Amino acid sequence: MAAQTAAHRATELAAFVDCHFAGRGLVPEPVIAESWYRSINQHHLDPELRHVDNILSAAEIRQHQAQHQAYLAVASQGVSGLARRVVDAGFAVLLSDADGITLDARLPADPQRYTRSGLIVGARWDESIAGTNGIGTALASQQALTIHRQEHFLAANARLSCSVSPIFDAHNQLLGCLNATCLYNDGPKQAQHLTLQLVTLYARLIENSHFRQCYRDRLTLALKPRDDFSDLAAEQLLALDEGGRVVGANRAAFLAYRGTLLGMPIDQLLPAGIDQLLELTRGGARGTQLRGHEQPYLLDVGLRVPAGYRQPAPAKPMPTRTGHPTLEQLAGEDTQLQHAVLRLRKVLDKDIAILLTGETGTGKEAFARALHQASQRHARPFVALNCAAIPESLIESELFGYRAGSFTGANRKGMKGKLEQANGGTLFLDEIGDMPAHLQTRLLRVLAERELVPLGAEVPVALDIQVVSATHQDLQAMIVDKRFREDLYYRLCGMRVTLPALRARSDRRALIEGLLAGLANGSGVRLSDEARRCLLGHAWPGNVRQLLNALRQAVALAEGGLIELADLPEELLDCAAPARPMALEQQVEDAEMRHLLEALKRARWNMSAAAEAAGVSRSTLYRKMKRYGIVQPNLLG
Repeated sequence: MAAQTAAHRATELAAFVDCHFAGRGLVPEPVIAESWYRSINQHHLDPELRHVDNILSAAEIRQHQAQHQAYLAVASQGVSGLARRVVDAGFAVLLSDADGITLDARLPADPQRYTRSGLIVGARWDESIAGTNGIGTALASQQALTIHRQEHFLAANARLSCSVSPIFDAHNQLLGCLNATCLYNDGPKQAQHLTLQLVTLYARLIENSHFRQCYRDRLTLALKPRDDFSDLAAEQLLALDEGGRVVGANRAAFLAYRGTLLGMPIDQLLPAGIDQLLELTRGGARGTQLRGHEQPYLLDVGLRVPAGYRQPAPAKPMPTRTGHPTLEQLAGEDTQLQHAVLRLRKVLDKDIAILLTGETGTGKEAFARALHQASQRHARPFVALNCAAIPESLIESELFGYRAGSFTGANRKGMKGKLEQANGGTLFLDEIGDMPAHLQTRLLRVLAERELVPLGAEVPVALDIQVVSATHQDLQAMIVDKRFREDLYYRLCGMRVTLPALRARSDRRALIEGLLAGLANGSGVRLSDEARRCLLGHAWPGNVRQLLNALRQAVALAEGGLIELADLPEELLDCAAPARPMALEQQVEDAEMRHLLEALKRARWNMSAAAEAAGVSRSTLYRKMKRYGIVQPNLLG
C-alpha cells in the first residue's frame, strides 16, 4: 500500500512539474518541486503576486527579538563570521527563527536594493506566505539548499539567489536557519555551491556554540571520525548526565546515530562507559581513540569535564523507568523555563526542598521525575503520592505506613509508607494543598526530624529523601484562610518554581512539533497548516496534558501521514484565531476553571456534592469538565 501511494505521488509530482516548469526551461530538484506543489495546493498562493505583506511592525520585531535573545546571542558570532567572508562579494546574510522570521541581517554597501527585496530584519519567509524561497523551503525540508532565481515561487523574488542551511538545537529541533543571498546573479546555480558549503559550515558552528552554551555545566564528549578528510562539520558532540545517559547532542551526532540518541547510555554507543572515558582521557586533559559500535571507523574522543564535577559514588542499581524527558527537554525553547532549569540545577543535591506550582496539566510530575533523574539519587527510588487522588482515610497509611498487627484488617506483613519507600531517593507529593490538616502536622515533624515512626513500630526509621511538592492552588492564600500550615509551607518551599501555562509558553510551535514527533514514532506524520494554526491558537485550559491527548487522537485518525483539521478533537475546532491570554474572556474562563477544581477537590470528586457546591447541575459540571480538560486524578495515566 505504501509503495502504491509513493508511486501515485511520484506520478502526480511529475505531472505537476511538466505543467508548471516546462515553459520555464527548468528541471527542478525534487525538494523544489515539492515546495512549489505545497505553495499552490496547500498554501493557495499566486506566483504572479507582486506585493506580499510579510514585514512585522517595529514593536513586533522588538518583541520577537526579545523572545529569541539567547539564540541571537549565540548565533551572532557565526553570522558575523559568514558576513566577513561574503558581504563584500554582494551577499546579504540573514538569520531566521524556526518560523522563518529574520532576526538579524548584515547587508552590503548600498543596502536599499536589498531592503526593497525584503532582506531585512522582521521579514517573514515562511512558505505559507512567500512560497518556495530559501529560508522557508530550508525550514520545511530541514535540509541545506540553494534556491536560484526562477526557482522562487513568487515572480517578485526571481532576482534572488539564496543559499541556506537550517540550524538545529541540542534536541534535534529547528532553531532557524542561516542564509546568504545575492541579487541579479546571472550565473548558473552550480556557481553557488561553494557559498552553500560556507553557509552550512557556519550553521554547524552556530549549532555547536548553542550546544556548548546549553551544556557548559555538563560532561560533554567530542567525537570526530579518524580520517584524513574529517572537518569541523563532522564533529559529533554529546552531553551526558552523571549516569552516562545522553541528554543532548549536535546535529552531526543525530545524523551519525540516525536520531536515536536522547536517553541512551553512552556505553551503548561507544565501547566505554563514563568511568572508562574519564580514565582514558584523564578527565578531559586529552583525547583517545575508540571504535564506535555504530560506526566502522576510529573516533578521536575528547571528554570535557566541567569545573567542580565529582563522580557520583557507586549506588546499588534500582529499577528505574526509562524514556522520561530531561529538564532541558521539558524547558524546550521557553526562556522562562530555561532560566528555571538553570536555577534548579544549581540546587540539586543540596538538600533543598522544591515546590512546583502551576495550572493543572503543566507537567509538574514530569518535572519532578526529571529532577530526580538529574540528581545523584537517580539510581534510587522515585515515589509519588497524589494527595487529591487518595481518600483522606487512606492517606496516613499510604504516607507513613504501618507494621504487622498494628490494627484490625491491616496487612499481615505490614506496609511501607511512601516516605519509607522513597528513602535514599525522591518523594514527590502532588497536590500537596489537598493534604488533610492533621497530617500536615505529622509530615512537618517527620521532615524536621528526618525520622519516621510507622504505626506499630518501636524504633524510628532514619530518612534521607529529596522532597519535591506540587500544587495548582495558592498555598499562601490557604495559609491566610488557616487551611495550610505556614511552617510546613516554608519547610516544603526551599525553592519555588512556577511552570507557565501552555498558552503562555513562547515555544508552543516547537513543543507541538516535538511531542508530535515522539508520538509519531518515526512514521513521519505531520500537521497540515490549518491543523497547526488551530493547535497554536487554542487556549489549552488542560495545558500539556490536554495537548498530548489531542495529538494522540490526531495521530490515530490521520490518513496518509497528514493530520487535517477534522482529525483534531471537537473542542479545538472553534479556534479561528490565536488566543490572547490576557483577554477578558480568557480571565473569566480561567477563574471558572479554578472555581470548579476547588469545588471538586473539596468534595473529593463526588460529582453530586461538587455540582451543588459550584451551583450548577451535574450535566453542566460534566460539560464544563470536558471543556476545560479536567480529569479525575485517579483516571490519569
